[in-house]
Amino acid sequence: MGGPVATLVIITHEFDRFFVRRVESGPMVSPYLLFDLIEPMQAMGHTVRIVRGPKAPGGDAALYHVDSTIAQQEYLALANQYPRTINFRTGDISKRKISRLLLSKGDGWDGPVIVKADFNNRAIIETLHNRRASIRNLPPPHPGVNRSANYRVLDSIAEVGDELWSDPSLVVEKFVAEPDEHGYALRTWVFMGSRERCTRLVTADKISKAADVLKYDPVEVPEQLRAERERLGFDFGKFDFVMHEGEPILLDANRTPGIAQAIRPMLRKGALNLAQGLHELVTGEAVPARRPTA
Repeated sequence: MGGPVATLVIITHEFDRFFVRRVESGPMVSPYLLFDLIEPMQAMGHTVRIVRGPKAPGGDAALYHVDSTIAQQEYLALANQYPRTINFRTGDISKRKISRLLLSKGDGWDGPVIVKADFNNRAIIETLHNRRASIRNLPPPHPGVNRSANYRVLDSIAEVGDELWSDPSLVVEKFVAEPDEHGYALRTWVFMGSRERCTRLVTADKISKAADVLKYDPVEVPEQLRAERERLGFDFGKFDFVMHEGEPILLDANRTPGIAQAIRPMLRKGALNLAQGLHELVTGEAVPARRPTA
């Protein structure tokens, strides 16, 4: 593809592991969706640099890909070093920031509730960062943050004990689900700039996990979700949501989406389309859209 090319700097956390090697001398792989966009970006002529830590090597654009729920300001400040920036407005993606389902003790909600970690993915990544810092005798980047327990669904708000209400690492939300004849549905919207893919996944469990997908189909993106994306400042990411009483309900917003092995083939098919969206973000040049896949 002709047109302008650029140097894209991908900013990751000092203790992130964007690349991993599964076997000695084997190829580098990654748990992150963004990894699958690097090769098509390079095929377009772009240079892609992966940086660990709050550093700002020269480049035309920077993409904030720090895998932590709440940003450290030294990383966000790197935006001032680049003409174009991607996802630097997503400094806080905690449940308290994104959720419209939050409950407080004494609220009159009469349906089931779910107890979640305020941090994404139960603060597993923050815990790993702190452990890796400790190994190097460095201060923890996320002081006081520890891995949370699994999500719990309770029949009513009355079942939420004082120990849960008083725990700042947890939130209590209204529990809403999207029933399906085969179980429960979860809708996943992945986007990069103007390019996107939205998929309805069906699992047997009411707390859906992509690793347990029974089937998936492409669906449209509700306009209300586009408004949520603007509210939260996302250029690139993955939103999980359900349809409840005809309305989309955002459950999770992720700026560093990973790929479950069960759906990796499906996601890889859309890598070129997303890479073209990334091309548009780093150059400002539009690319004719292709028909999106699931």
